[in-house]
Amino acid sequence: MKNWRIRVCILVSALLVGICLGGPAFPEGRGVTKDTIKMGMIMVKTGPVAALGLPWGWATQDVFNDVNEKGGIEGRKIELIWEDDQFKTPSAIAAFKKLIFRDQVLTITTCGGTPQTIALLGMINEHKVPNIPNALADEMYNPYQPYVFLLGATYEAQVELMFDYIMNDLKAQNPRIGVVYAETEFGKKGLEAARKRAKQYGVNIASELVLNIGSVDASSQVLALKEANVDYVVTCNLVPPIITFLKTAEKYDYWPTVFGINWSCDDTVVKACGNAAKNFIGINFVGGWEDDSPGMKQIRDLAKKNNRDPNKMLTSLYTASGATAMVFVEGLKRAGKDLTPESLKKALETLSNFDAGGALPAINYTPTSHAPANKAKLYKADLDTKTMKAITDWREPAAMK
Repeated sequence: MKNWRIRVCILVSALLVGICLGGPAFPEGRGVTKDTIKMGMIMVKTGPVAALGLPWGWATQDVFNDVNEKGGIEGRKIELIWEDDQFKTPSAIAAFKKLIFRDQVLTITTCGGTPQTIALLGMINEHKVPNIPNALADEMYNPYQPYVFLLGATYEAQVELMFDYIMNDLKAQNPRIGVVYAETEFGKKGLEAARKRAKQYGVNIASELVLNIGSVDASSQVLALKEANVDYVVTCNLVPPIITFLKTAEKYDYWPTVFGINWSCDDTVVKACGNAAKNFIGINFVGGWEDDSPGMKQIRDLAKKNNRDPNKMLTSLYTASGATAMVFVEGLKRAGKDLTPESLKKALETLSNFDAGGALPAINYTPTSHAPANKAKLYKADLDTKTMKAITDWREPAAMK
């Protein structure tokens, strides 16, 4: 009896030490029962940028619910626990710990934005959390991160595509290029990429200006660009500041060609800006809302079924999240009955030429590479339909020395 009590005390102490040190205090099969798969998600749903996180969360939930209605995965229903980080890194870290240690989810589909995911990389790998970040920075896969699977063209690749389009498609001669970026992780990465690509093409950047996410006026930026005779504006920002910029430019009768990354390539921009968006070109790693493909039809049908009004949400983010959830569903199916974080990781690594029916370019993961396809489409504002219409097929940045 005495020995039994000693063994129990040792076991309890070991579990407590594991929790205090941040180590796993449970088997690898966490989050999985005979009839449930518990999944986590960290995504903003309240606060100043809630409009960006809500469609992402809705699409993930809608895809999982659709799977559940069809019988689930190996008879198991997916339970999604959505934690709100308000786009704040400390909140994302706290949410990660709650999901892993208290809720004991199988994995966390997305761990927040760029700064949040970067801050969590160590814990993601330590606790074996296969995830697909909406953060699209190079360091998500280079160097190799064993549990991070990047889905879309990186910010760097998107900016490279902007320069390629200016120089090769528009055949610009001595272009005056300006960069307008958010003073955030992803904004700074866009600026760095623009500087590098400009150097590769042998052109100078005429102006570099900050336009932060909460800006309600862009007069100083627009006037500075106009004064510098900038005719192409490369931006790395979100929808709200892009709307502000385009409307302000119209007010000052300034009509450069403006390029935006995936976070601003959305029909909402055209609907909000009208004629002010006539020279706006966006880049996105997912299909456009009206694209005629099986994957996009599936996503539109899900939105309609769940009363997600495309006129009241960022459809590009709903699409990106829906495609992300489709990738996870495929991974769960391939992992089979013996479902653990490690078996899910290995299942995702078998994806070859997986394209979610055209909602994504084909992606390929292997045990040694979780790099994205780094392909995207360019979309131009169509004032008649008030949508972003594809003007290219999937393409990747031109090889440069």
